[in-house]
Amino acid sequence: MNLLENLNAKQKEAVITEAKHVRIIAGAGSGKTRVLTTRIAYLIDELGFYPERIIGFTFTNKAAEEMVSRVKGLLHNDELFVRLSTYHAFGARFLREEIKILGITPGFTIFDDEDTRALIRNICVERGHEKRGEISKLAISFIGNMKEKGEDAFKYKVRPHGFIHEAELVKIWREYETRLQKMGSLDFADLILKTLVILEEYPDIRKKWQSRFDHILVDEFQDTNDLQYRLVKLLKHPATELYVVGDPDQTIYTWRGAKEEIILNLHKDFPDTVTITLEQNYRSSEHILNAANLLIKNNKNRLEKNLFTA
Repeated sequence: MNLLENLNAKQKEAVITEAKHVRIIAGAGSGKTRVLTTRIAYLIDELGFYPERIIGFTFTNKAAEEMVSRVKGLLHNDELFVRLSTYHAFGARFLREEIKILGITPGFTIFDDEDTRALIRNICVERGHEKRGEISKLAISFIGNMKEKGEDAFKYKVRPHGFIHEAELVKIWREYETRLQKMGSLDFADLILKTLVILEEYPDIRKKWQSRFDHILVDEFQDTNDLQYRLVKLLKHPATELYVVGDPDQTIYTWRGAKEEIILNLHKDFPDTVTITLEQNYRSSEHILNAANLLIKNNKNRLEKNLFTA
């Protein structure tokens, strides 16, 4: 099967580009998953790269599983090793191998969201608050938000006019981190945070991991946050090629730190970035697309595109 036979001209351009740094602006319904998976298959089948030297990130386990299945289908190889995962899943694998340098056992347990909420509530009760009262709810939200931003509980300074009840929330946060450490556990956010600490503070480990990848690909790049982008850049050797797919017009996760500026300003970090725009839509009628184009053009920060359908 010819990998390119079912692609339109722009999709083919996106798959076979020889540029080192590539930004694919993929409008809604324009076949971004097809392009991304075909690109991976093309790197392996046509350009001869080992699958182990290609790494891809997406935002959900379901999306990662679907893309792995598609790549295997394109190459007719169910045994193929395809390194596609969420950032957190990558962090978990990385830390099993490297976390001992932080004095934490590689057999650490991972707290899910319910485990995290339960521990925070217990600490709140011990400090005289209601288990499901205002302080408990604020603490869960506050700790989650702070860790999403990469803040350190023991370096964080209480602000005079900060978050409501901030002084008490920071004390709860510090006790929470102390308990996790004593239990040899990490929460979901730690999977990325501690990975960043190791990659940033231990150059030999960073070089070891950078040497493993020739290609880094990122799906839904418009929803990338600062921590995830830091991770991508830390894994990228100067010779590593970066290929990102996304659409600033579809940024929906700003509440968890996503920044459309990351995809919009990629060329500032990598001046040789080549941008390819996918505008042919396979999902909606012309009337819907015309209405969508009229609406979305009012966005202030965007890369220009006009969706159309054949």
